[in-house]
Amino acid sequence: MSQNKTCWQCQATNKPTALFCENKVCNVIQPIPPELNFFHLFEAGNGDTKQEPTFDIDLKALRRRFLLLQQKAHPDSYSNSHKREHEYAQLQSSVINKAYNTLKNPLTRAKYILQQQGQKIEEHDSLENPELLMEVMELREELEEASSKEELEAIKQKNDEKYKETVQKLKDAFDKKDYMHAKELTIELQYWSSIQKAIHDK
Repeated sequence: MSQNKTCWQCQATNKPTALFCENKVCNVIQPIPPELNFFHLFEAGNGDTKQEPTFDIDLKALRRRFLLLQQKAHPDSYSNSHKREHEYAQLQSSVINKAYNTLKNPLTRAKYILQQQGQKIEEHDSLENPELLMEVMELREELEEASSKEELEAIKQKNDEKYKETVQKLKDAFDKKDYMHAKELTIELQYWSSIQKAIHDK
């Protein structure tokens, strides 16, 4: 974490992650820190500072925190304020949205945690397990050939089970800090997510 920052208005010293000046008399909105940790922002992580990544998060608490932060930083609340404050509110609102959408979804949450561990996953990363790849391809074929609502529902059920199973395995891998296995499982989850989307589109 970088050194503390100075408030642009009252010159008080603030933590680098402060979204508003910590001098209660001032409390003016601050520029968003470039190194802002999404878990810290939403108080959704582990440890004293709530910034240690964890895959297993409380989605209801995440939603409550999101609504609270958005309420505080909503650009409309700053439409008559100093131009700088309005710009900071727009920036904060955008980062808060991005952080929330990243953490609420198991796939993007897993990718974010892995990225913090230096393990980036690309869209074209593929499964190395041939049996699993065959299973994915068969499910895709079934989906292409499905012509009734009942057939679609059966495929959805099968895919949902695979999705949940993979999410549970991911939780275990992250709990053990087994990032190599977590990366393989995240690539697998990408496939089930893709089928989930294709079912929805169809």
